[in-house]
Amino acid sequence: MNIPIIMLHHIGKPTGAGLESWSITAQKFSLLLDLIEQKGFTTTTFEEISNGKLQDYANKVILSFDDCPNSLFEFAIPELLKRKMKAVFSIPTAQIGGFNQWDVTEQGFASVALMSAEQLQYLSSLGMEIASHGKHHLRASKISAQQFVEEISASKQLLEKLIGKKIYTLAYPYGEVPENHQQLLKDACYAYGISIYHPKENNFALRRIGIHQSDTSKSISFKLGQSYQLMRIFLDPLLFLLKFFRA
Repeated sequence: MNIPIIMLHHIGKPTGAGLESWSITAQKFSLLLDLIEQKGFTTTTFEEISNGKLQDYANKVILSFDDCPNSLFEFAIPELLKRKMKAVFSIPTAQIGGFNQWDVTEQGFASVALMSAEQLQYLSSLGMEIASHGKHHLRASKISAQQFVEEISASKQLLEKLIGKKIYTLAYPYGEVPENHQQLLKDACYAYGISIYHPKENNFALRRIGIHQSDTSKSISFKLGQSYQLMRIFLDPLLFLLKFFRA
């Protein structure tokens, strides 16, 4: 899929320990959206693609938000609506209306309130895509293939009941793609899986583009372009190997 897929988490100033690396300011987010518009891109979702509503992939971009912090309603979501943009929001279903328990427990991050069931339904009604982020946000490398399928199946079923729509997309917790991922996602009836880095990209292991506070207009423009997409074909296998040898 030759569409830039942007990965985002928190928008606004970090409000606690551990959130800095996963946050960009409202100004940086606005810069990203400004550049998307200036380059003639329009936003789409995996749901639109799956339903055959997208015939031409040129000049399209997908904005994806992991975890669904409640704070996105303070600026990010109103800004998207003002610009008539769509995005994909993925949430661990065990924490709907709760907090980022996995971050707090495993990494000592600050607690962050997550979206409620009603907020997810509202986003869906606006044409935003709701996606799975697993049930408990578990690392694929720490659980069996059977547990992994149980996690993503339970999450999918709950979300489909909640919003009354089919769930097409899984955002892998921690970006970890398990072995035999294509068959595992097919077994759970997903159409797409979004990761971060992956040596061999396919619809069940799509690469995403991280936007950071240190990014500039120049670097974001580069990340939105074809040259960056081509570079990732060669860079991601190297990053994957580096991560493997560090493990």
